[in-house]
Amino acid sequence: MTSAWRLILGLTGGWAGVFAQPGVEPAVITAMRLAREGAESASAGDAAAYLQRMESAAALRPDFPRILVNLAAAQLAHGRAEDAVATLGRLADLGVHSPVEKSAEFVALRGRPEFVAVTRRLAANLHPRGKGEIAFTVREFSGLPEGIAWREKTGDVFIGDVHLRTIWRRGGDGVLQRFTAEEDNLLGVFGIVVDEAGGRLWAATAAVPAMRGFTPEQDGTSALVEIDLGTGRIQRVMTVPRRPGDRYSHVLGDLALASDGTVWLADSGAPQLWRLAPGAPGLEAWLESPEFPSLQGIVVRSTEHLLVADHANGLLRVGLSDRRIEPLAAPAGSTLVGLDGLIGLPDGRVLGVQNGTRPARIVRVELAPGDTSVVAVDVIESGHLTMPAPALGCVGPGGQVLVIGNAGWSRFSEGEPTPAPRSVPIFRVSPDAPAAGSGPAGVRGPGGR
Repeated sequence: MTSAWRLILGLTGGWAGVFAQPGVEPAVITAMRLAREGAESASAGDAAAYLQRMESAAALRPDFPRILVNLAAAQLAHGRAEDAVATLGRLADLGVHSPVEKSAEFVALRGRPEFVAVTRRLAANLHPRGKGEIAFTVREFSGLPEGIAWREKTGDVFIGDVHLRTIWRRGGDGVLQRFTAEEDNLLGVFGIVVDEAGGRLWAATAAVPAMRGFTPEQDGTSALVEIDLGTGRIQRVMTVPRRPGDRYSHVLGDLALASDGTVWLADSGAPQLWRLAPGAPGLEAWLESPEFPSLQGIVVRSTEHLLVADHANGLLRVGLSDRRIEPLAAPAGSTLVGLDGLIGLPDGRVLGVQNGTRPARIVRVELAPGDTSVVAVDVIESGHLTMPAPALGCVGPGGQVLVIGNAGWSRFSEGEPTPAPRSVPIFRVSPDAPAAGSGPAGVRGPGGR
């Protein structure tokens, strides 16, 4: 979604003032602050301070690709070429890519056999992995698809459109039609979820520059919308309440439905989780934390806790009774940085859409009992040309997962006309697909089998 690059802003100071709050600074914020300070030291020509800060940042977050690239550059600037190559090897182990061979920071390494070897490993991470199976293609589409939901009862697939500010329905005949009326004047539609028991479709919406008709005055406006599942008529619009002094650009980007009917929402524009309790008249600001620099996906795991994805902070467990937040570290040699959508499977497993890495990929996350730690991160789809910028996903027919293959955020800018229609692939991902690898193989943490 539009907040996909906020983790980069963290390195350049974009979040510096937002988290100037009392209390213990989360490790991810400390790491990004150190990385930012290191970059400032490099600009000032202080190689020693650059290296010191980048080493400290990487010690806190060894799974953060951008930090590893900066650490390698700092090591090379300090004359430690072998260490720089080794750090780039750690980057390759994460299964991601960076064009370091083209960077002026690494000119001194060009031609060295060990540097050539590591750049080849990085390039190999761009190769397609997994089946890359397309369930269907939405053709001649002018919108910006972000959310997707499947209705088991009818077989309908719903798609939330940020740009055209609507929800589309694709019936069993494959025909795509508007589900909500154009005159409803919704905000941009992000995550959506079917509530069969309540006869509703819930939609997380927000005013963002990529939506048609956006004005700066709308910035920070976001709402949960209740829609009749049979008719597409709007039943309620519950806007995020703005407090005095609220500086956040609220973006309700994803949501999840609990078995008791509670709707949980992640705010990508603020470090907040929101809740609509059954029978409540409006949204409740349920939890705010600096552990949430860029909230994305959310799933309800039990009556005891949620799992949330954060583009900078990876995967986190949130207790429902004590509101305790526990970052769940990725096993060594893997990364969950850049994690966007989460798909909770009926058997308890979790798939994640990782669109903040290059290449974008779909990962299967295996968790310890009670979701107390991450046991394994398996890459099951990666590097497909038709999946350059995947969006959200949902469980679909036969337990397969449907994922929007290319949302196309880069095509939409404030004030620009709607781009020409294009084809949007919807991928079909098997939760049981063999691991394509995180680097050469899937990675398991302590206690993994």
